[in-house]
Amino acid sequence: MASTSEVTFGARIANAEALSTNLKGFVGYVAQTTDTSIVNYDALIASMKTENSSVATKKLAYSVAVDVRQKHFLKEPTSISKILSPIVAAVRAKMGKSSKELADITALMTKIRGEKLKKPKAGDTPETVSQSERSYGSMTQNFSDIVTTLTALGANYSVVKVNLKLPALLTKVADITAANNAVTTTYGSLKTTVDSRSNKYDDLSERTQRIKEAVKSQYGVSSTEYKLIKGLKV
Repeated sequence: MASTSEVTFGARIANAEALSTNLKGFVGYVAQTTDTSIVNYDALIASMKTENSSVATKKLAYSVAVDVRQKHFLKEPTSISKILSPIVAAVRAKMGKSSKELADITALMTKIRGEKLKKPKAGDTPETVSQSERSYGSMTQNFSDIVTTLTALGANYSVVKVNLKLPALLTKVADITAANNAVTTTYGSLKTTVDSRSNKYDDLSERTQRIKEAVKSQYGVSSTEYKLIKGLKV
């Protein structure tokens, strides 16, 4: 996604509004095209303000979804990273250190711990986000496989803590799956809106340049009118 800061976007809108205000005070200004008329220029500015608000809202939703997922995988006392060892210990205690079940679960735990997890940010590139999603997806699948193995053990998987019992683990699988889906959905929505906004800013910049050329042509390069708007960066 574009790395341009929100402050920069705000400054560009402010400059566009200043240009529009000046145009309204120029006597005899004639737009050369329909899309560079003051009315249509103002309409584009208004739509971009709405787009900016939408981006801010969707960035927040994405950030919240990422934080929720982080809690499930890493941060909470019942997170995946914190319950793996007690699960393995319970299987070892019941089945023995040489059992195939323990070997299978330990191998899956090793895969989970070997994943390089990065907390995605709103400004990450699609490639970075994709890599992160693969890591979380792999962790989810491997943890689900652990729970499947534990389920097959039946009474041989016996624990005291409620958060390590099968119903809680099945709920955790559902929770992390939902958390992954929420991150994917909110990122997709954010990316679409950011791209749409970027296209509108390109449009605004192009229209602004044509308006400046029209003012230069109508009033002259040394005119007060042109001097008032030529330095406004949009």
